[in-house]
Amino acid sequence: MTDTLRARSAFGLLVLGIVVAGCGASLPEPESESAQLYVKYCSGSGCHGPIPPQVDTMGYWNNQYDRMIVLMKDENWPLPTPEEDRKIRAYIEKHALKP
Repeated sequence: MTDTLRARSAFGLLVLGIVVAGCGASLPEPESESAQLYVKYCSGSGCHGPIPPQVDTMGYWNNQYDRMIVLMKDENWPLPTPEEDRKIRAYIEKHALKP
């Protein structure tokens, strides 16, 4: 198994675990512009649904979001503009699990 395939498999298992943990949790403020941007850019370009930000802390989300931006660049997926990025990060911070 290649390192890339191994990494993607591990990522898939991580996402599955978070999705299962978040089942029953819905996105806060789903009609807001920030939530809409979160759904647009943070749903794995269709490979998974949006994970509610309240399922983990901001520390987790900072790492996850930065990692996903790199993946999006590598896959040539559309990236948020700097303003969209700011709104997405603010939305996640507002609703992330508080330690």
